[in-house]
Amino acid sequence: MDGQSDYEQRARAFMALSDPTRLQIVELLGSGGESSTSEVAERLGISLPLACHHTKLLVDVGLVHKRKEGQSKYVSLNQGLLNALLASLSGRAAR
Repeated sequence: MDGQSDYEQRARAFMALSDPTRLQIVELLGSGGESSTSEVAERLGISLPLACHHTKLLVDVGLVHKRKEGQSKYVSLNQGLLNALLASLSGRAAR
């Protein structure tokens, strides 16, 4: 870990999910797999800069993976972390 407690890391992830646009991005990636940031913007009806801003925040907390191919950036859901976050609320997470 990078000096943050488990609680702090989980709180950051939950705070990221508290924004409606970021929650929509997570749901979109959860149902559709990997997408380019342009596709995310188009499907949600938001600008590309706004989509980039929100996906960057999700990448920063680890909920989304990003890869670059040429000029395009592709994002995908970190399903393992999302599952661990949800499990931590019910006390089923390994500590």
